[in-house]
Amino acid sequence: MDIDGSGLVGRASELADLAAFLDKTAQDGAALLLIGEPGVGKTALLNATTDRAVATGIRVIRGGGVEYESDVRFAGLHQLVYPLGAELVLLPEPARGVLDVALGFGTGLAPADMAVLNAALLLFAAAAREQPLLLVVDDLDALDRASGRVMSFVARRTGGHRIGVLAALRTGISELTGHLRPPEMPVAPLADVDAIRLLSRRFTGLPRRVITKVADQAQGNPLALLEFGALASASGTTSSGLVAPGSGPAREVRALYAARVARLPPATRELLLLAALDGSGEVCVLEEAGGAGWLDALVPAERDHLIHVLADGHTVHFRHPLVRSAVVEEATLERRRTAHRRLAEVLAGQPERRADPLAMATTTPDETVAQIVETGARERLRRGDILGAVARLRRAAVLSADRANGGRRLAYAAYIGASVAGHLELSPQLIQELDDPGPGQSLTASAAAGYLSLMTNGDAATAHKVLIEAIDPRTAGPDAEQEDLSTAIFTLMLACHYSGRAEHWASLRQLVARLPSTSASSPISLVRILQDVGSVPDELLHDLDEQLARLGEVTDADVVIRTALAASYLDRLSRCRPWLTRAVDDARDTGTVGGALPSLVMSALDDLYAGRWDAAQAAATEVVSAGRDTGYHLISRVGHYIAALVAAHRGDSDACATHCWMLFEWAESRGLGRLESWAHLALTRDALGSSDFESAFAHASAITPPGELPPFNLGALWTAFDLVEAALYSGRTQEALKHAAAMRDARVDRISPRFALATTAMTAMTSSPPEATRLFDVALALPGIEQWPFEVARTRLAYGEHLRRQALRAEARAQLLAAREHFERLGAAPWVARATAELRATGMTRAGGVRAGDALTPQELEVAELAAAGLPTKQIAARLVLSPRTVSAHLYRVFPKLGINSRAALRDALTDRQRMTPAREVRNRP
Repeated sequence: MDIDGSGLVGRASELADLAAFLDKTAQDGAALLLIGEPGVGKTALLNATTDRAVATGIRVIRGGGVEYESDVRFAGLHQLVYPLGAELVLLPEPARGVLDVALGFGTGLAPADMAVLNAALLLFAAAAREQPLLLVVDDLDALDRASGRVMSFVARRTGGHRIGVLAALRTGISELTGHLRPPEMPVAPLADVDAIRLLSRRFTGLPRRVITKVADQAQGNPLALLEFGALASASGTTSSGLVAPGSGPAREVRALYAARVARLPPATRELLLLAALDGSGEVCVLEEAGGAGWLDALVPAERDHLIHVLADGHTVHFRHPLVRSAVVEEATLERRRTAHRRLAEVLAGQPERRADPLAMATTTPDETVAQIVETGARERLRRGDILGAVARLRRAAVLSADRANGGRRLAYAAYIGASVAGHLELSPQLIQELDDPGPGQSLTASAAAGYLSLMTNGDAATAHKVLIEAIDPRTAGPDAEQEDLSTAIFTLMLACHYSGRAEHWASLRQLVARLPSTSASSPISLVRILQDVGSVPDELLHDLDEQLARLGEVTDADVVIRTALAASYLDRLSRCRPWLTRAVDDARDTGTVGGALPSLVMSALDDLYAGRWDAAQAAATEVVSAGRDTGYHLISRVGHYIAALVAAHRGDSDACATHCWMLFEWAESRGLGRLESWAHLALTRDALGSSDFESAFAHASAITPPGELPPFNLGALWTAFDLVEAALYSGRTQEALKHAAAMRDARVDRISPRFALATTAMTAMTSSPPEATRLFDVALALPGIEQWPFEVARTRLAYGEHLRRQALRAEARAQLLAAREHFERLGAAPWVARATAELRATGMTRAGGVRAGDALTPQELEVAELAAAGLPTKQIAARLVLSPRTVSAHLYRVFPKLGINSRAALRDALTDRQRMTPAREVRNRP
């Protein structure tokens, strides 16, 4: 396909590539990104491609980034969806409702970003069914980040939909190019010969030497060539010095645009200023703000090719971003404020959109305006626009007539800047701007200061002191300002958690005791959960389960993190995984990587618990490096804890010791008992793996003495099984008995399958042989335990050891083989060795073990067929006149022979096996 006739000079290669791109779009779908410096001709290429697309029957929708709209969430997407109103109406729910809410067409809970991405793709795909669709986005660098994510998402999924995504981006914006990842087409400056040819064709009256001089100074930049040539032609310039030495073409072109804007009539300049500051290009806004005669006022700017009105008559576009910049820079401060004021009046019915021009138009403190701007900021935070919320809270603080309110708004900006956005460099600056530093400062200011002190320096004692002094027990009651108090309590809880000191928890416990019950993810509930996991009421568990079911609807990152924390305390973290991943992706896309660290930590823990140790190790490494790079040094230590556990489970004792040393070093110098407990936990696991039960007992006892499960000490629950095992195998039977009893008394078995498994297995290990056998069977039959593969494997290992000591070798081998298989799958080398050693003690060598493909004995086949038919173990035992334990032993020998690990896979495995060997095993049946 040829695009001759476009009028472009020196772009034959680029036009050919764009022709091929359009062919691919019409046939299947394609994406392409034009990259070049300002003024190099990207927009001209977009225009030429658009014209050709329309001529060949491709539907075109254009949009673009607007500098003054770059922090308005989904502003760019609005431009692309608005022309598809007919298709939007026909879009099925919930996709239509998602876009309606996200783009402000309707009301409701802010949808999750992933829902918006999918809904946008569905809409564009629907529009492309009858006719190929080309989405053209200019000035991608000025596009709001949320819309940029949509374009990235769609660009990677154009295939099969006949959707084309064509975008232009100026050079030097690596983060956007890395995110979008379509094929790129560099747009280079024109060669000298093409530059001279362009000037000669456009300015036929210019002498050759002037043309040569202009071409030399424009450096091949087409926009500079045309503007400098026009200046030389109009002024009759024949001498050198068209531009200042050392100036770039873009800067000089901006100066030329500024001169052209300055020559426009005052009414035209005012209307252009309104359009530039509004950023939407909506004609209805300009009509209402411009007043009578507004249409006539646009004519001079159109004639001078500074703006153009789209064919639909509803939108005004600047010809180039430099025009918009020139319009704003040419205006005085008073003119800009007047324009903002008029826009605020026009947008009175759109509170969130109105807040920005209203804030810019207000020059003196005004509490009403400050409240409007703060409301807009909180709405932005609710929608996930964290940095936009911080900027507006700062502006609201400046406009506050009430000093206390101003301090509160600035403090809240500092807090979310540090705790949610991950911008540590911003928060100290904001705190310094507060009028009330030190004792007596607001709750939110204290929370921000305490959070910074804790996360950057690990100074839990100072954070605790600051917050305790700020929270007045007399006012922190049911009628207190809940949002500010909640922020302070959450930060105080973190300080207590990391310090691990009983006296710190005591003051917080007294404070929370006076406050009413709230949702499961509130800081008050988090404190009560940590105080005594086993006493968490059923109502709170039910509330948390409901919140987890609705977590996909939540866009407030702070709420997501607190919900995930509650879930992690109560063993429900896996249900948060999609939303944790989303939070990490959103933080990366919005430049708030520090804010992604809590979500990344919990994703790593979820991987650890689920046996995805490679992923856990990778995430832990990222937490360590990102925490170090962003200044979140305490969170970096959490990464060391996760890495230490992975190393311990895998038997890498040196790596485990190195990570634990990092924890001990910080714990000892800063009084952080939680870090010390984490190090002991990892060292306990490392010692158990190598059967060093004396060392394991010493480390586990350092977390909590045998028989005690102190409040606010989750580590004591997590290491309870470890302590009992270490105590038993080091000859401390009474200590093991006391600790197992303490675990039963704690009633944590009702909280989660993991706690139930640990409690039942510990009880079995400390019971009489017959009771132990029964309890191990109960433990391994508990529903939901498959979420914790390492714990299940350890329980099977303990069961096998018990059966071997009872001289039940066949049954012991079944459990030990299953344990070893689980450990091998996890990569837990020292635990594989322990299971193998126990198998040898039963008289079985590695070579004598069952392997995938080994033949089933007649009785194994009969048991397997009955189990595949759905009969439970007891019914199989009754039918075959066997004990249930023997049936279990047969099944656990069958599983590895068939290459499976659960009853659910039996039917298919048996069918496949009979298909491959139809006669051999059937002949052997009795």
